[in-house]
Amino acid sequence: MSLLRIASMIVVLTLVGRLLGFFRSIYLSSLYGTGMESDAFNIAATIPLTLFLVVPGAVNAILIPTMRGLMEKQQRTTELYHKMLTVILVIFVVLAGMGVGFSRELAAMFGLSGAKLEMTADMLRWMWPSAIFIGLTGLWSSICNSHQHFFTPTLGTVANGAVVIVSMYVLVPIYGPNGLVIATTLGYLAAMLTMIPTLRRFGYDHRLSFAWKNDEALKGMGERVIPILIGAVVAQATTFLERGFAEGVGTGVISALANANQIVQMPMAIFVGAFTLPLFPLLASHVKRGEMKEMKQILQKGLAYLLILLIPVTVGLALYAEPIVRLAFQRGAFDEYSVALTAWALPFYGLGLYFLAARDLLTRAFYALENTRTPVVIGAIGIGVYAAANWLLIPWMGHGGIALANALSALSQAVLLFIWLWKAVGVPVQSGFLKTLAKTLIACLVMGAAIVLADPWLSLLPLWIYLPLGIVAAALLYLAVLAILREPLVSELLQKVRRRSTPAAGRS
Repeated sequence: MSLLRIASMIVVLTLVGRLLGFFRSIYLSSLYGTGMESDAFNIAATIPLTLFLVVPGAVNAILIPTMRGLMEKQQRTTELYHKMLTVILVIFVVLAGMGVGFSRELAAMFGLSGAKLEMTADMLRWMWPSAIFIGLTGLWSSICNSHQHFFTPTLGTVANGAVVIVSMYVLVPIYGPNGLVIATTLGYLAAMLTMIPTLRRFGYDHRLSFAWKNDEALKGMGERVIPILIGAVVAQATTFLERGFAEGVGTGVISALANANQIVQMPMAIFVGAFTLPLFPLLASHVKRGEMKEMKQILQKGLAYLLILLIPVTVGLALYAEPIVRLAFQRGAFDEYSVALTAWALPFYGLGLYFLAARDLLTRAFYALENTRTPVVIGAIGIGVYAAANWLLIPWMGHGGIALANALSALSQAVLLFIWLWKAVGVPVQSGFLKTLAKTLIACLVMGAAIVLADPWLSLLPLWIYLPLGIVAAALLYLAVLAILREPLVSELLQKVRRRSTPAAGRS
């Protein structure tokens, strides 16, 4: 299956999953707006969400190169799976137990007190069992990806979103705010269970094995796992720092930032997941075979696709921030004040979109090279940039400064990773990438100018017509400009679409 076809499948499934997650946020906002309950839930959800972002990626990074190496040598992988299953279960059962026991202390670390502290701690107790499901999800998705199978793990996001929404509607009227976290935990369970039939099809049974001694593959992974975990945690550390900075700005800011971030994470998850997931096994395979030229070609193609897809999204988020927030969230308890809070943060989050995506893909390149220390060092630098930027910007911009600090941190990390990768393997991209960059910026300039010029007339329409119409027209104009400029990636995409539609036309 081609990279573009795999990416398209992942895009569709991730879009459905993210839309379901978005509906969950809309439901939460309609119930509690940017009030205390919403803040408490967003804080309590931070830990499992961070684990969900960290654990699958970390397991992916250590397991896939090892699995691909065993497969290249035509060696059995089931024994390694049994050992990894045991390690994951031991670690995450202990982690979940400790989390339940220290939930109040963890909630207090966010600077909470009084009723908000007690509510958040209670939510955390319900949320911690999801750590076990997340650990197994990370392991099982990595096994599937090692076999070049991406459908079932991505389908898990759809199952997660569907179960969460249904469970919230059923449980919130019974358990109140705690129904939100119970539903979230059930969603992580659903994401895990979707992969069991696929693992059985690949010949994996679920047995425990403590035969860890003298296992070279396990030893090699053990040497890499600590730096990778530290790097993954460092990459997500800004989420915890953000909650602390936001709590100091005022009530409702945590929820406003979470809502704005939810909007930004939709294109981030759709497009970044679509390319980093299928690219990483390819990068690892080329490195294992010593094919560095092919490895860099794949990396450049991934970076170029992300550029074409995400830069126009950044422009759109900046120009359509308020109508996007209004259409998405303004109902129930989500009033004008909540709209203003969320819309102020959205454009600044959007500025970091491409740099976050590039950071993640470049980090995968280092993992494919089995260099796990460099991303850790650069991640630590990124935290320093984030903290310093918050200190400078919050007095001037309020919570908008928190969102902008996130973008500046991502920019610094992406630039440093690119420079260090250049030193390690030579120039990671060729002149074609710079041409794509120039064409993308020209197309975005034309698109942005058209949005500004057409907005006085389009904004007279009802919001539910005005916003989708403006977005679709802007996207079509953007693609048309790229096609006129003869951008190869857009031409490739159009040719593939044309080839797939021609047989259907002939049959009709």
